[in-house]
Amino acid sequence: MSADHWLLIALLSASTLGLRAVGYLAGAAMMKSRFWARVLEVFPGCLVTAIVASALAQGGPADIIAAAVALATATLSRSIILTMLGGMAAFVAASTVF
Repeated sequence: MSADHWLLIALLSASTLGLRAVGYLAGAAMMKSRFWARVLEVFPGCLVTAIVASALAQGGPADIIAAAVALATATLSRSIILTMLGGMAAFVAASTVF
């Protein structure tokens, strides 16, 4: 390999390390703030809700029925496995009807 290749590898390595360091330092600084700590705490749930809502907006009746069954199963059982199984079973059953 030529010197240009080694220079490119070195620059890419340094930029990757720099981005990781900045991400770590920014994350540590954000967690000191109560506001950003709360935002980061609820962000995963908000993201999942947005993805599900977007999918339901584009889906058909089978998707809505499956989501309702999954929501009811989750509320009653508090079990992730039962919720997934109930939602998938409802989707398969509703897909054969609609």
